[in-house]
Amino acid sequence: MSPAHVLEPTFRRLKRMIMEGAWPPGERLEALRIADEFGVSMTPVRDSLNLLSGARLVDLKPGEGYRMARIDEQGLRDLLGVESALLEFAIESGPACVQPATAKAAASGYADRVALLFEGIAARAENAALTETLRSLGDRLHAIRQLEPRAIPEAMHELAELERLAADRDPALRAAFFSYYDKRRETAPILIRLLQ
Repeated sequence: MSPAHVLEPTFRRLKRMIMEGAWPPGERLEALRIADEFGVSMTPVRDSLNLLSGARLVDLKPGEGYRMARIDEQGLRDLLGVESALLEFAIESGPACVQPATAKAAASGYADRVALLFEGIAARAENAALTETLRSLGDRLHAIRQLEPRAIPEAMHELAELERLAADRDPALRAAFFSYYDKRRETAPILIRLLQ
């Protein structure tokens, strides 16, 4: 295993690039080329790729190496279904309010704002396993979420409304989430095409 002072920044940078969609689904990730680009040895890159494989952001196939994880329409719908069920559980389990978005959230891009909102809702349930599972799902959906404003013209407005409802303790939050997820399941074919 690489020393932490090399592994941690390598892992964070590689994870962010993967989440941002730097490589298309199925593309081979060459550790040597990534190591050259990052200015590190191959060991922290391989260690990072192994960790990312465990997080299901990268696929590791014996004899083929590392590849960007693929997702199809049904896989996307499945991830969205699990995420929505966990968020519903968090809404029912936690205190009545999610803290309002911070300046960091307001300055972030769409996908980062969604992640911050969902993490805030998960945190209110005070269940570490739930929070971590939702964060992991969010990481896997991040590249898709970046595409949502292109596929769903009202996506930014929907997000602002979800943030407002969560901050205001509005009971309409559950219904707004049902609508949010229904629209994304319906738009799955477009989102998958854009991802390719």
